[in-house]
Amino acid sequence: MAIPIKAVPILTGKIADDFVREAEKREKHPTPGLSQDQEERIAKVMKQMREFRFPWEKKK
Repeated sequence: MAIPIKAVPILTGKIADDFVREAEKREKHPTPGLSQDQEERIAKVMKQMREFRFPWEKKK
């Protein structure tokens, strides 16, 4: 038995205009990315997570 596809909402009127206007504004002025310092901190944390071992897993 097939599952019916739910209807996709369609924006109309003022809401649609506001949505398009905001999307175009964000396209022209994208949000800034991460700074070099932030990327380095994230990389450091990710490395620590990959290398983490529980105390009972450590080799003697």
